[in-house]
Amino acid sequence: MPKPLTLAMYASVPATAESLRMRHREKAPPRARSSGGRTASNEADAKRKSLPLPVFLLLISIQLPWLISIGPLRFTPYRLVLIALLPLLLLRWSKRAAGAIRVTDIALLLLCGWCAFAMCVIHGVGPSVEPAGVYFIETMGGFLVARCYIRDQESFYLMSRMLFIITAVLLPFALHESVTGRRFVAEVFEMVFPTYPGVEMQRWGLTRAQVNYIHPIHFGVSIGCTLTLIWLVVGYGQPLFSRFAKAGLVFFTSFLALSSGPLTSVIAQIGLMGWGRVMQRIPMKWTLMGVGGIIFVALVELFANRSLAVILIGMFAFDEFSAYIRTLTWEYGTQSIMNHPLFGVGFNMWDKPDWLTASIDMHWILDAVRHGIPAGILTFTAFFSAVIAIGRARISDPKHIAYRAAYMFTMAGFFMTGWAVYFWESTFVLFMFLLGSGFWILDHQDPPAARKSARRQKIRHPSGVSANS
Repeated sequence: MPKPLTLAMYASVPATAESLRMRHREKAPPRARSSGGRTASNEADAKRKSLPLPVFLLLISIQLPWLISIGPLRFTPYRLVLIALLPLLLLRWSKRAAGAIRVTDIALLLLCGWCAFAMCVIHGVGPSVEPAGVYFIETMGGFLVARCYIRDQESFYLMSRMLFIITAVLLPFALHESVTGRRFVAEVFEMVFPTYPGVEMQRWGLTRAQVNYIHPIHFGVSIGCTLTLIWLVVGYGQPLFSRFAKAGLVFFTSFLALSSGPLTSVIAQIGLMGWGRVMQRIPMKWTLMGVGGIIFVALVELFANRSLAVILIGMFAFDEFSAYIRTLTWEYGTQSIMNHPLFGVGFNMWDKPDWLTASIDMHWILDAVRHGIPAGILTFTAFFSAVIAIGRARISDPKHIAYRAAYMFTMAGFFMTGWAVYFWESTFVLFMFLLGSGFWILDHQDPPAARKSARRQKIRHPSGVSANS
């Protein structure tokens, strides 16, 4: 989908008593269910505290598709929420209320600073103030809401449950839109303020559900990215049927976007959960997967007549034309980066043939195209420093292990999808929020004595992720 280059594009804690008790167990806690159907463990999480207000406000505002004009500026509900919260977020972060300052924090701050500097170099200071400000608000704002307020397993559970409730509410509207083509949600919201314009696209005789997002792809990605959060967090310790029902609801709702991008995310998450389950008794299974992946990439680059990115695009695209366009986007986009390595092209047109769409539907190269190779390096640094640090956290509490797995698989889904989708507007804010939502695990690592005990007992969890992985 062509997207003009406008502002819309930018729009340490000791172990708990519970963890010390549970580190001696080899299996998940018993499935003692309350009359309401939840496990006693998850019900305790829900009753112990409520979802922090800033998190609630952000997740709700992301679902509101209003476009609010104030003078020459265009706002969305989530931008207004982030503008109001950002001073408090920065204050809490600077005072270590979000835990220790991490590499990801610094990388994101440097990314925002470099992008602002590159904009000023290309376009001048005046025209760059507003887009640079929006980029900072959406990047750091979305990230810091989670860093500052998702600080324990209870908040992480309540966040995941909130995302499931949102999906359940949106499903009937998505199904209605897919069958009838009528955007009922947009019609209702337009009674108050303008909303995102409709993207009338069909596939297989059905309308691709857009519902309350800027594009059907973004609706599908924003729903589908929660699959493992629903299975491993909301469904933790629940009967298999209940977990399948909840995860199936998420899968079906995301599928109604009829897009290869969301499908890529869902398949990646299911594949990783399957690997963890099948290989749960194999030590270092994730290291084995990583080494195997590196070897596979090297072999493809050495002997295949196409790059790995092009092969993956062709595998997950719904039609040949879409795969062809994305392949060309990759080829000309990377060439444009090489042509403008330091500051990129800014908001100007990137180096491409006149007949090729202006849209760059690849999140992982777009910052480098616009703002140069330093922006691309900082983007990857921010992402991988988060997932590597959290993935290597020394934890033995079975619930923490399951929650960590959900976070890691969610990020893997985003990573895969980002090669065929550009995250912007509300989807980008949700991505940054979820990226920051797992850092509490780093502040709940086991003390050294507990780590030694966990290594001796080789704790494992049905999610397939062990304390020794």
